[in-house]
Amino acid sequence: MNYLQNPVATAHNHLTHLLECLPEGLIDKEDVIRLSEVRQQWPAWPTPLLSNLVGPPSVILKNLDLRWLHRFETTVLLLNQMSRMLGGPIGGPSGLSLIVERAPLLGHRGWGTTSAGGSCRLLEALDETIAVNLPREEDLLSVPAWLEQDYQDDIWELIKQQVAKTPALELIERAELLGMAVSAVGEAKNIENVIHGCNFDTRISANPVVADLSSMWAGPLCGWFLSRSGAEVLKVESSQRPDRGRVGRAPFYKRLNHGKKIIEVDFQSEKGVSRLRRIVREADIVIESSRPRALESLGLFAEEEVQRGAIWCSITGYGRERNPARIGFGDDAAAAGNLLASVGDDLWFIGDAVADPITGTTAAVLTQGLWLAGGSGFIDLSLSGSAHLHTLGKMPEGTI
Repeated sequence: MNYLQNPVATAHNHLTHLLECLPEGLIDKEDVIRLSEVRQQWPAWPTPLLSNLVGPPSVILKNLDLRWLHRFETTVLLLNQMSRMLGGPIGGPSGLSLIVERAPLLGHRGWGTTSAGGSCRLLEALDETIAVNLPREEDLLSVPAWLEQDYQDDIWELIKQQVAKTPALELIERAELLGMAVSAVGEAKNIENVIHGCNFDTRISANPVVADLSSMWAGPLCGWFLSRSGAEVLKVESSQRPDRGRVGRAPFYKRLNHGKKIIEVDFQSEKGVSRLRRIVREADIVIESSRPRALESLGLFAEEEVQRGAIWCSITGYGRERNPARIGFGDDAAAAGNLLASVGDDLWFIGDAVADPITGTTAAVLTQGLWLAGGSGFIDLSLSGSAHLHTLGKMPEGTI
């Protein structure tokens, strides 16, 4: 069957795998599968909304594979079905709107081997293509140590020259030690998301309390979907290091966190840490995007919260269990998941940090699925693994 010509078949395949990841009998599978068959308009190429984030109009991109977007639209369809079951609104944003909405709000516009936000680039290492992402000031300051080379003028020119002389694995391992986001294109084929469910029939409240400790896009988007379905979401931020998306009260930050209660906590004071622990231990659902040791140093352990009956959803670049210390963001993770466009002999970015909305929506599906089943559980989602999932349509292994 030609998936490029048949988005319904692509959606059916992806939806079947998604439902296999949810508790048996939670949703009438036949009813939900019909959703993929009745959708009125599947995204088709070229679409002006997406072309602004892929390449200039002068470049012919007729063969851009949109199966990943059809899969994502299916994830959103299932999420909207769950919203209805939880008493939330029927319908909602499309997958395409979630993919493209941030760029105009932040003034981003992609094209080619540089990401829409400008911080990530695809470069040729000695043996394969890598993605180098430098979104923070601290990343720029770490470049000399990463390359073992000082620079005077153009930092990206230095990176290009030095990367070309060095094997990809060596560059990735050095970057991990320095807390930098560097990936090899397609490496996420070996990264699996992990979902463990347990303690079913423990849920009492129809409207869960959510402690959202995440930042930027994927985690807050998951929290937004939960809030939309009736959850009380407490977004907890460090008073020393607030969510980077909050700078200047950016419109996108407001959009993601509308309806949530924002709580600032001093993670460096005993009183603040005690307050953080209390918030987490009184929550039905915890969303976080931190390295495990950071939360464990504050006395917060995912296993303990799951055992008491909570749902713990962890969203990281490359997997909480598999790569707990590795940093990742939406663009380098998308490259790791091979979610890129082939243009002649080149690879180009698709979208704006596209792994973020894909992962945040997938996290909301799995979290709401556990909630609907009345169970606690641990969800370990990676940006890179989720991007790869939507590229190839293969579901992660795990148990619910």
